[in-house]
Amino acid sequence: MKIWKSEMGFTLVELTVVMAVMGVFITAMTSTLMVAFDMHEEIVQENREHAGAVLVTQHLERLVKSSDRSMSFGLTDNPLNTASNSDDKALSIEVGTDLSGNPLCVFYYVDPDKKAMCFEYGSSINPSNPKVELGSGIRSVSWEIGTKSVGCTLVLESTAAGGTTYTESMKFALKSEQAAKSTP
Repeated sequence: MKIWKSEMGFTLVELTVVMAVMGVFITAMTSTLMVAFDMHEEIVQENREHAGAVLVTQHLERLVKSSDRSMSFGLTDNPLNTASNSDDKALSIEVGTDLSGNPLCVFYYVDPDKKAMCFEYGSSINPSNPKVELGSGIRSVSWEIGTKSVGCTLVLESTAAGGTTYTESMKFALKSEQAAKSTP
């Protein structure tokens, strides 16, 4: 007479094989997730840098388009000693006069130490004036002032892509040019 034993449960060999397969699967998934997280972080950093350039573009566009004459634009010396040859000038936009009749301007210039575009308001660029930093990753800027438009070329540095540089050029039509084009 045979006695049947219940063979429920796992043997040690079965348990070891299942654990080994799960270990391989978990290791592969972890590696995949780590690569995905690194790529996500790089994309987020690139988007943040691009958003900084877009902010500078939008700010410049609003101010340039609101100015109605090309004579209100000029170049002056960049106040920072660290300015390279390509960004040794600051854009000045005359926006009005103070109570004494002196011109008040908005100034745009690059701070290469902070890699940001600086925006300052006053009668001249003064280190004691408060300034606003726009954008990030901006290494230098070159300005182009024409009779119908104002343009600039930004040299940007991407920390996400290992410090590679790229340029972004933009040109804004002056308000008088936009009005002339909109009328038949």
